[in-house]
Amino acid sequence: MTVLLHLAGLVDDLDEALDSATGRCSALAAEAHRIAFGRDVDGLVRCPACGELLEARVRLPSSADVPVAEPPADPGEVRVGGYAVRAPTVRDLLAAAVDPGEARAVLLTRCVRRLDGRPFDPSALTSDEEARVDEAAERLAGEADVVLRAECPACAGCVVATLDVGAVLWDQVEAAAPALIAEVAALARAFGWSERAVLALSPTRRQRYLTQAAAL
Repeated sequence: MTVLLHLAGLVDDLDEALDSATGRCSALAAEAHRIAFGRDVDGLVRCPACGELLEARVRLPSSADVPVAEPPADPGEVRVGGYAVRAPTVRDLLAAAVDPGEARAVLLTRCVRRLDGRPFDPSALTSDEEARVDEAAERLAGEADVVLRAECPACAGCVVATLDVGAVLWDQVEAAAPALIAEVAALARAFGWSERAVLALSPTRRQRYLTQAAAL
């Protein structure tokens, strides 16, 4: 996702994306999706109560709802008991993904430190401290997922599902890539244009030239 955000021009470089809080990257992914594919995401959700499959449409937040043009001011750390907690970043998630069995311990070790300077041991946290640390980290990171809430028409049960905006953006790009490559090839054959020149066209202008190329 960080590469897509960089290619979309929403971050200056990959390091900025990797070192951003997860919530900001999600907001940037929503903005990239809006630019390329619009704000609406269609999908299927299964009711956990009766198993009914529901068609769902989610409207992603706009840049007016979630400002993403500039990196937010560094929220720094918050104090939780004898610990200082910072927001997890995309780089932290990548480090934690190396060993799924140790992912939580890795995240805690990277995002939490003892205020007295002694080495931090994740296993030393009490259940209450761990819950407070989680709450503080989530608050600092910001909302990373879009939450869908709906009523099942079959059983009237409440359906709650989360949408990973970064994963949706990647799926959309992957699905659109073959068609875009075919359009570039068609216009290159018809008019001798470079890939860069074709991609610089707006979708509307590109479709008009494709219509013209088909008539040649």
